[in-house]
This record gives sequence, structure tokens and C-alpha cells, in this order.
Amino acid sequence: MGERNSNSSVSAATRKIRWRAAGVALSLLAIAGAYWSSQRRAGERLVRADPTQILEDPALLQRALNLGRPLYQERCASCHGAALQGNPARGVPNLAKNAWLYGSDPVAVEHTILYGIRSGHPKAHNVTDMPALVRSGQISADDARDVVELIESWAGVPSDSAMTERGRAVYYGKGNCVDCHAGDARGVTDYGAPALTGPTWLYGGDRQTLYQSVLNGRHGTCPAWIDKLTPLQIRSLTLYLVSTSANAPTITRN
Repeated sequence: MGERNSNSSVSAATRKIRWRAAGVALSLLAIAGAYWSSQRRAGERLVRADPTQILEDPALLQRALNLGRPLYQERCASCHGAALQGNPARGVPNLAKNAWLYGSDPVAVEHTILYGIRSGHPKAHNVTDMPALVRSGQISADDARDVVELIESWAGVPSDSAMTERGRAVYYGKGNCVDCHAGDARGVTDYGAPALTGPTWLYGGDRQTLYQSVLNGRHGTCPAWIDKLTPLQIRSLTLYLVSTSANAPTITRN
């Protein structure tokens, strides 16, 4: 009898522990469910909201940054660098301090991430690229050196005045550089034509590199991510890039 009562007491205690454990498990599940539900709602808000307005919402922006930071390191840093500094050897843009070819607002940046640049996607940026002005015969090698001298003068580099004057005639005349790079040489985002005034350059701002650009042309590309990332990932990456670029360290001439 005593043994039976002892077994009954143990059984009751065991059942009590099990019920408590089950209660704790249910509470944890409820907490987890609430958490994931809130995360899902936050994700939906990120995708549905105007990306420009998200920049003014600290909580939602932080959510985007938390998602976008590791995505950048995984998908973009191999080309653009860990600190968005780009790679002049490959013509990868320096994204620090909003040095964007097609515009720095979130909508423009998101379009580039979605469809790429000369990526083969029908919605990619592919209106124009840098032609081989010398090899095509449009201008001579001497013309190219003169226009490079003009560009260097615009960037604040001591330059030969006679060459810059001849270069000016090439830039606004037979070279037709003004059509893409604009009259003030600050570039045209509709075409993705970069500024020619420094301090940042796609392929480097020294005379030889600039001459190679005029001689052979440039045809940079960026892949389309629309089929590789989810809408939430693309939106988060966009906001991470825009926010980080705007607060990046001061860039220097390269």
C-alpha cells in the first residue's frame, strides 16, 4: 500500500511537471508566432511602402538595414567592395557619397538592382555606352589627347592651355561628348554617363586611363537580380545602399 501511494505521488508530480512544460512550450510557441507575424508584417510594409518614405521611418529603415547589410556583403561586395568603394580596374562604380550613374534616389537604385546594366534583361539600362571614338575614326588620337587634357583641367589638374582649347572644340564638336556627358561635364543619369569633373572615376582619372576610354570605349555591365532575390531582399538592399552611400566617408580622387 505504501509503495502504491508513493508511485501515485510520483506519477502526479510527473504529470504536473509535464503540464507545466507543455504550458511553457505553448507560451514559447505563442511568442514565436507573434514575433514571426510581426516580422512578416514588417516585411510586407517594406515591400509595399514608398521606398523614399521608408528613409524617414527609423524603425522600418533599421529593419531594411539589418536585412540589406549581409545581402550586400554576399552579393555585391565582390565587385563594389566592402565599403562601396568600387573597383576602377574593372570600371565598377564607387557608390560612396552617392556616386551613382543612373541616379541616387531609391527608385532609380532599385531599378538598377532589379534589371541591371546591359545585363540582357529587356528592362536593363542599355540606352548607350562609351563608344571607341578613336578606333571608329570619329576623332584622331591627337584629338583624344586634347580632350583628355580638357577633362583633366575640369578636374582641377594643372593642364596645357593650348591642348585644353583644342580639346574643347573636340568635346563640343566632332567628338560629340557633350551629348552624353552634358555641357557642364557633370554627366547625364538618363544615359548613365558619368561626370568628367572628378573626384571619382569609373576607370581612374589619370591621363592614360582616360585616353584608353576614348580610344577603345567602355562597356560596363551589372547583372539583373530580379530572378535571384525576393522583392523584400531587393527593397532591403536598395535602402541599405542608398542609406550607406549617403553616409560613406569622403571619397578621394583615383
